[in-house]
Amino acid sequence: MLGHLFVKECKQTAKSLIYWLIVLILVFDFSSQLGDMEIDRKPEPGQEDYGSRISNDPELIMKSTLGELMEEYNRESYTTYPIGFMKTVTLDQEDDRRIGEILEEATGIRSREEAEKVIEAWYTAQSEAMNRNGKREESMAMGPMEALQAEPSRNLTYERFGELMDEADEILGGGSDYSKEYRENSAREPMTYEEALEEYDVLTEKDRLTGGYARLFSDYMVIFLGILPVFLAVTRGLRDRRAMMQELIYTRECSSFTIMASRYLSMVGMLTVPVLVLSLLPLSKCMSYAQTAGIQTDLLAFVKYIAGWQLPTIMMVTAVGMFLTELTDTAVAVLVQGAWWFVTIFASQGRIGGGNYGWNLVPRHNTEWNWQGFHDGFPQLLANRIFYAAGALILVVLTILVYEQKRKGRFRIHGKILGNRKSKSEV
Repeated sequence: MLGHLFVKECKQTAKSLIYWLIVLILVFDFSSQLGDMEIDRKPEPGQEDYGSRISNDPELIMKSTLGELMEEYNRESYTTYPIGFMKTVTLDQEDDRRIGEILEEATGIRSREEAEKVIEAWYTAQSEAMNRNGKREESMAMGPMEALQAEPSRNLTYERFGELMDEADEILGGGSDYSKEYRENSAREPMTYEEALEEYDVLTEKDRLTGGYARLFSDYMVIFLGILPVFLAVTRGLRDRRAMMQELIYTRECSSFTIMASRYLSMVGMLTVPVLVLSLLPLSKCMSYAQTAGIQTDLLAFVKYIAGWQLPTIMMVTAVGMFLTELTDTAVAVLVQGAWWFVTIFASQGRIGGGNYGWNLVPRHNTEWNWQGFHDGFPQLLANRIFYAAGALILVVLTILVYEQKRKGRFRIHGKILGNRKSKSEV
């Protein structure tokens, strides 16, 4: 009976407009983020550029951060992300004066005029270099906010630098590039051939190529999977009520477990199918490159990562939608899950890059590299995924219990069953 209802629910889901809208959004997400994904080639000796990596050098961090502060101070406009969305901040006279004092203490620059001269000199130097080399240098392409380096004052310690940047971040309302979380990732340094080759060897040997790209695929896809399933669950939960089929379904001989379990499994399964299909595209690119490069790959890498990384999120979001919809007979689950997703996405921003997954519903690792970070953070990630999978199953059990009580005439906020029950008791 469970299998029969499962197939029937899958067919019903396939007829749902909401389901196909979700599929289209997932396709768009994949196309916009990974549609033009290219497999990283093995570095060769003598290349002009081997990419860059985040630097932990305090001197570079200070230069990069102060260069950005100088540029924004000169522009009299600051970009922050206090709740994840971009916000442009224009300071009042007092706060503007204090930012100027911070910049003066940190760099010795005492006015906007001096800051403007430094920035103009940077642009001039880059233009001259471009004319000499006949091409645009990497730092020029990055833009002044990332590449402009301001020399710190000689007596500025890294500790005092941190205090000044924390104050600047507070003045701007938080979420700026001067907060500790962001400034420590602001400085980058070029990699050598040996470093680039070592990173490539880790990707192809320890990650077997497909592992790294499966993580990157999971990172982008799990973002929307943290919100989209709730729409399908809510729509399915309210459909019977809109069609006035609740009383008929309540009187069926099927157990509450069979009805709710088949519904839940069908939604989770149908939401997983398009993710699996989309994964075939990056997998094919990995396999094509691996054949020419003689790399041994893991054909099931994407399936493993989808099952372990994305499926628990699908399970939890679907379960939240089912439980709250069944409990309230409303679409309140969309608001609840929307708020949770909103907080989760922006809480995970500082963890982008991988290795620090926390307890977020949407764990992030937006790079095919950093196998070591993934390896070190794997115990936490595993605990995270087990927690959400178990939590989803608990919510499904609670949904079944609520559904069973509603079949008996209890917990009904709307509908005829509760009304009839009251009428009989009054007689």
